[in-house]
Amino acid sequence: MIKKESLKQFFKFAIVGVLNTFINMGVLYVFTEYLKVYYIVSAIFAFLVAVTNSFILNKIWTFKEDIKDKTTKKYSKFFIISVLALITNLSLLYVFTEVFKFYYLISQVIAIAVSLWINFLGNKFWTFKNV
Repeated sequence: MIKKESLKQFFKFAIVGVLNTFINMGVLYVFTEYLKVYYIVSAIFAFLVAVTNSFILNKIWTFKEDIKDKTTKKYSKFFIISVLALITNLSLLYVFTEVFKFYYLISQVIAIAVSLWINFLGNKFWTFKNV
């Protein structure tokens, strides 16, 4: 059975994820459309901006940790989980855009939705496991 606290954390994590989706999409759009960067490269830049914001918000708000508590170690773990989610994200972004011919922003929304689960479970049970 899912604990009430875990469910609450998931919803907070998802809210942070929605915010970071907008950040990610904004950076992706600006880099691709205005700076004319290849969309896969743009997605990597967008990831780097969003993952740092996500770590800070999740550490403080979702998992209620002091920002100074083992920040480097936890950011490293968070980053590793995020890279695994990024690999999933980029693979899906590429497949939906190149194979299924979806508009790249639609592909990115789908890819982010799938990656959410990798992010939450990895961070819940590894990065912030003491919570």
